[in-house]
Amino acid sequence: MRTSQEDLLLIEALVEYHADRMNVQPERAARAWVMAGEIAASHGLVIEDALSQRDTV
Repeated sequence: MRTSQEDLLLIEALVEYHADRMNVQPERAARAWVMAGEIAASHGLVIEDALSQRDTV
């Protein structure tokens, strides 16, 4: 089981992966975005809110 801080870090990594791979591997990039959204939603957040919280935790 991951902590909420670990999930925030994971969301950040997935979003960065998405941005880095969009033009090279769009399917994998899209999956990373979806996974980031699913993890954020498990905490009652959207991706943008999760990213804004990563600096406060």
